[in-house]
Amino acid sequence: MTWWMWAAVAAPGLLALVAVCLRDPLRVTLPLFAAVIPFGGLLSVGNSPFGSVSSMLGLLLSAGLLLQFTRNRAVAPTVSSTAAVWLLFLGLACATMLWTVDLQVTVTGLFVLGSLVLVYVLVTLSPVDAVAVRRTENGLLTGGALVVCYGLYQLFYLGGFPGDEPGSGIVEGGRFGNDMLGPGIEAVSLLLPFVLALSRASASPGGRAAGSRMLHLGVAALVFWGILMTGSRTGTIAAGLVVLALAWSGPVQARARMLGVLAVGVVVALSVWVYQPAGVASRNYESATSSSGRLEIWSVGLAACPQHCWYGSGWGTFSQVYAETQASVPSAKVLAGATGAYQAHNVWLLAVVELGVLGLLLLTWALVRGLVDGWRLPREVRGPPFSALVGLVFAVFFLSSLEFKCFWMVFILIALHRNGVAAQHGRPSLRAGHATASPSSRTPRPER
Repeated sequence: MTWWMWAAVAAPGLLALVAVCLRDPLRVTLPLFAAVIPFGGLLSVGNSPFGSVSSMLGLLLSAGLLLQFTRNRAVAPTVSSTAAVWLLFLGLACATMLWTVDLQVTVTGLFVLGSLVLVYVLVTLSPVDAVAVRRTENGLLTGGALVVCYGLYQLFYLGGFPGDEPGSGIVEGGRFGNDMLGPGIEAVSLLLPFVLALSRASASPGGRAAGSRMLHLGVAALVFWGILMTGSRTGTIAAGLVVLALAWSGPVQARARMLGVLAVGVVVALSVWVYQPAGVASRNYESATSSSGRLEIWSVGLAACPQHCWYGSGWGTFSQVYAETQASVPSAKVLAGATGAYQAHNVWLLAVVELGVLGLLLLTWALVRGLVDGWRLPREVRGPPFSALVGLVFAVFFLSSLEFKCFWMVFILIALHRNGVAAQHGRPSLRAGHATASPSSRTPRPER
């Protein structure tokens, strides 16, 4: 069959899926969006920033939520303070178009950042029920488990992981995630499914829940193995911090179990990094024990501060600033031509160079507000979203992840729980929305 015949066969199913996604964005589109995030560029068409399946689903999600607001005009939602700060951050990034060092790069970057902020803000403005929250969490768990299974297929059937260079194929010393989000960001994308599975596995024992706890414990172990397969030191340490944060913020009766899981995880992680079974975490000694060029990159960024850190060089232009400043920093000569050398590897450095001091303050304010929103959730639901954000805040000190969906998915989960709690307590800002919402968005009776 030719390609157009395949297209004709698939078109009705795709159109039906699009219709369902637009009709019920929170219960259908958002879980699908969450599930495909870890696959990144592996599921994509072409090289466009919006060519991945996750980006297409993100556009469908935005369109569906906008249509939902159009249908339910009586809804009077409130914008969370965290969402308001991120909107200010986006507004500042847009303003840098007036003085950017590279207008085309800034405009392209703003399309990506704007689409992510739009999805997050639209979710924060939407009435949420327990079904939407549960399905989104299940989507995250499913996507995390499937992507690690794909990694195991690469490891045992293909003989290893792709190399750092694009298109290099399976090579010795390759790392899980090179053909998707990159190893570091891949590890960060797995933190949320890891903590969700661990939280469900730590539920009170007894009754029919025992089977579910064992299933989720298996998923948590699988996803943790996926984090180790990336060979990311940042991701591995962040996983430990996530478990600590879960023990602190989750149910008190599960605290001892979480600390026990942390002890086991430390032993497993150290064993993997030392013995490198099946080639996992087999980075060369220099790469595994050095800063991987981060100190040199940071030194170049700081050297550019006198010129750019007051008002910023323009959103997305760190690479241009680095290229212009590199020659003036002798220690940065080793980075010439290295893949990924022009990434900031620190979101605070990225913000201050590209957006200036005000951008740095807004970024810090948004992260702090997100932690406050997560901590204010009831203890029974607080653990996973708050803990994932703790791990994310640590990870972004070493990685540049603002333009990756896994960064925003943590904030989206906090917003889902915030709005779900508000709906359960019948707050006025959401009560009107439920009174006039479509049947798909009404709060059902608690699931048993």
